[in-house]
Amino acid sequence: MLTDTKLKHLKAKEKKYKTADRDGLYVLVTPAGSVTFRYDYRIIIGVKR
Repeated sequence: MLTDTKLKHLKAKEKKYKTADRDGLYVLVTPAGSVTFRYDYRIIIGVKR
């Protein structure tokens, strides 16, 4: 689980990296140092037979 302290201590690296929280929520840290919350989700459409 991401806490306020963990978020404050995230540092920029040479490449982008993710730090996962839970249930598809994660933080993306870019080489420029920006910290962005993102959420991955899936939509299941239709029924397989």
